[in-house]
Amino acid sequence: MLTYSQVEQALIKLGYAPDFDHPSHTKLTALIPIDGYQSPVVLEFREGWKSEFGDVAQLLQVEWLMDDRESVLILDANSLEAVDDTPTILVEEKIMLRETFDRILEAISSDAISSS
Repeated sequence: MLTYSQVEQALIKLGYAPDFDHPSHTKLTALIPIDGYQSPVVLEFREGWKSEFGDVAQLLQVEWLMDDRESVLILDANSLEAVDDTPTILVEEKIMLRETFDRILEAISSDAISSS
């Protein structure tokens, strides 16, 4: 299971500034600028927590508000292999978002391997 420290170190390694400034201090965020676009990609990470049923879950996702201020692309670790329902819409942006997310996942993975 990922930890805040692993995600934070990966983001720093990639040159992004992690931010824990959240009211409940349960979320790490990072703003990732994309050249030529107004809105940055927003990474969110919440470490594992237990539900009322004792399940453990965590969230690692990227969200990107498009320049039209209406369209949003969201990608999380659980949907990487999902089929795209709208493959002809925002194609370039989807590729950039996936590449950004893959770089983050790769940095997390390489940090986890080097600390083992």
